[in-house]
Amino acid sequence: MTEKEIINNIDLLIKKVKDFNSFSINNIFFEEIKPDNKNNKEVNNFHSIVSETKLFGMNNDLFEKKNDHGWFFLTEKGKQLKKSNLGFVKFSNKHKPKRFDLYKLTPIILSIVFGISTFYFARVNYHLKLQESKVPSLQWKVDSLKKELNHINNILIEHKEKPLLDTLKTKMESY
Repeated sequence: MTEKEIINNIDLLIKKVKDFNSFSINNIFFEEIKPDNKNNKEVNNFHSIVSETKLFGMNNDLFEKKNDHGWFFLTEKGKQLKKSNLGFVKFSNKHKPKRFDLYKLTPIILSIVFGISTFYFARVNYHLKLQESKVPSLQWKVDSLKKELNHINNILIEHKEKPLLDTLKTKMESY
């Protein structure tokens, strides 16, 4: 039996289960397949379908044995599958984590881009400072600009220190 056939049988079984806590796989498949007891090939085929379906369902944690008499109960995963009304394949794919999720991938990409750009600009700034000390004309320009800034600051301070003349007096009173 192929895996596709087993999955179809699991879908049929989950669809036909009425009681989550007690069901017989043999009874459900017997009602659906109705094998002829006189034909050994059909009986053997029926038993292989039942045994492979049991094995697949128990390995995928859909149901567990309740007792040794062929009764089973649905696990939480089996109950979720029954309530979802999806097939086994769709249900399994829905609960698998996605490889690339845009909401998870976007912050990672942005972090990488900003990290690389920060590193790049820090490196460029470092190289510019090295070039500034190596080129005398740039150093001279920086020094001259610093001197001019100091001169302007001194002029500003002198203007702040000068007292203001009394402007309320008339021209005649001031003589």
